[in-house]
Amino acid sequence: MDRALHPTLDKVISILEYKQFIVDNGHVTDRLASPARCPVCKHDMRLRGGQTQDNEHFYHVDHNSYCPTKAKNALPYLILFPTHPDPAIVRANKEFLKNHLEHIYTRILKIAPCLAFKEEFIEILKEASRLNIYAYANLKPEYLPYVLVTLINFLPSRSYQKKRIYKFIFMYDGGIENFDQLWIHDGFNANLYRYSYNNTTPITASPIETNIDYLSAPYIKLSPKQIDWCNKII
Repeated sequence: MDRALHPTLDKVISILEYKQFIVDNGHVTDRLASPARCPVCKHDMRLRGGQTQDNEHFYHVDHNSYCPTKAKNALPYLILFPTHPDPAIVRANKEFLKNHLEHIYTRILKIAPCLAFKEEFIEILKEASRLNIYAYANLKPEYLPYVLVTLINFLPSRSYQKKRIYKFIFMYDGGIENFDQLWIHDGFNANLYRYSYNNTTPITASPIETNIDYLSAPYIKLSPKQIDWCNKII
């Protein structure tokens, strides 16, 4: 992986920035410096490789520690399904998605480049219905794009015209085990990252802005047929 969390600050840094941190703190090697951290599990990471070829990367110091980035598939944040869904809440969340479908599609396309409508966006909607994410009582529908992207793996083979190079998996930082934990104290309570994988190897972590500015931004128009297809699934 070529990105990690700063040793002491809450920001993602590159390998070069970590090396600068080592120098700035008067250390000869990274072994003597404070370790970087994994953005998701927060466990220690250090540098490996790069001596004989261009393959330097961050790795987890504790090989036995659990981290979702080591998994091959999307991380399910639905450990517990809603047990007593409120029909009014479900209806309101679905109506928000229908009424802002093009804005949400455009936002997901922005953070998951080469999004394929049929192979990926439709599959996301199918998963959302199958898992009934609309039943979460604390779900804030304006943040739906940042929940929907966690439901599937974005594979190169399923991307638009197969133009995507790496597999994308979207994950929240450590401590988030289900969607209910995303909304605490009436706010959005997590950092979202897009992990790029070369097969099963995580290459880079990109922080995603979870803002709601997309609702007032220009959006891509879907055809009446596409909108009808989406609405039937929702």
